[in-house]
Amino acid sequence: MSDISSLTSLESLGFLGGRDSFHAFCARIFADDTHRLLRTEAGELVVFRHGDLRAFGALPEVGALPPGVMFPGLHQLPNGAAPPPGGGIGGVISHQVFTANPPVHMPVRMTLLRQLNPKQATLLEPVAREVVRELLAAAETRPEIDFVEDIAEPLTAHFWGRLIGMTDTEMAETIIAVRGMTAMFLIQMTREDLHLADTSTAAYGRLVETAALRSLSQGAHPFVSELAADLARVDASDDPEEAGIVPPDVGKLLAGNLVEGFHTAAVGAVNTLFALLHNPAAYADVLAAPEKLPAAIMEALRIEPPVVFLKRYILRDTGYAGVSIPKGTPVVMLWAAGNHDPSVFTDPASFRLDRDHRGITTFGGGAHICPGRHVAMMLIRLLLEEIAARRLAFSLTDAPYDWLGNHAMSQLPHMRLQVQRQHAA
Repeated sequence: MSDISSLTSLESLGFLGGRDSFHAFCARIFADDTHRLLRTEAGELVVFRHGDLRAFGALPEVGALPPGVMFPGLHQLPNGAAPPPGGGIGGVISHQVFTANPPVHMPVRMTLLRQLNPKQATLLEPVAREVVRELLAAAETRPEIDFVEDIAEPLTAHFWGRLIGMTDTEMAETIIAVRGMTAMFLIQMTREDLHLADTSTAAYGRLVETAALRSLSQGAHPFVSELAADLARVDASDDPEEAGIVPPDVGKLLAGNLVEGFHTAAVGAVNTLFALLHNPAAYADVLAAPEKLPAAIMEALRIEPPVVFLKRYILRDTGYAGVSIPKGTPVVMLWAAGNHDPSVFTDPASFRLDRDHRGITTFGGGAHICPGRHVAMMLIRLLLEEIAARRLAFSLTDAPYDWLGNHAMSQLPHMRLQVQRQHAA
């Protein structure tokens, strides 16, 4: 077997992070079959082909990146000690199910899934629809909006905020914190980037924890109370170096695991509308036949997935595709690239409503597939349904649409749109 150092580096193929670099990378890497696996300059394994992402991500030897590895030394600090740089991020992310492995992972994951499964997502629709209608009612009175700041960010903040009992002030502060938290996903960070990400993530965590624990004490929000009851039944010990950490209370459970709910779901809503506006024939088709909406959302998120990559971790020495991979190796899972693999999705850059979306890698895969994906899809669907019901027409402006670079996300910080209300025929 060869070792990881013999592989071609991701950076040498022009990948620098962010949506534009990612699209250019896919066009280049899938032009031939030269490379099966790659590495980063830091020696991390890189998996990018659809079949390998699906197969490799399901291996028991491939786990989550544990909090003790991600934030070395943070969990050995004495009580009351000031956290090091990155400690604000670590204090939130360490309670995320994406940083847990057996035996911690599954019990905590099931606690979340009991509230985020498809049936529960349907039960949450009235809250989501109320939020959507309020936001669109305000937007339709203006000739132009920033869809990111005026719709997507408040959509997720107000939806989750109402479920966990946030005040209006707390929801407004959370929007600002989550916006700053985006710096956490930069690939190369300056000291200023780290400070922004650290303070913003810590502020977000305090806001969510405060609201959740207050709601728990009042007993007024079943979403919080039921999560807390299930969490109390988890019987597993903390192991920051491998298995992960069991959140000590429902506040930390929610803060860690709603990072994607507040942040990534908003990005998904933006990316979905961006893809539809760039494919007006398909968008018109969907408006005329609403039953095609689920397929349209999946296709939009296939072409413009919010997450470019996530990291995994090798729990035991293993080998794959002729490469020896030692325990402790971080792995860059380029999940977004699986959606652009032409061996699975013919002419992957084209928007097609008739595609078979089985195997889509937008939400990851294996045991660590995103547990909140059903709720995220529900939010996007209701948003598009209400846009159609109100006969709102959004259109792109002459403003630049600059995607964040040097980033693990495919994210637009702004999306200026013209707003018109169409008259009934």
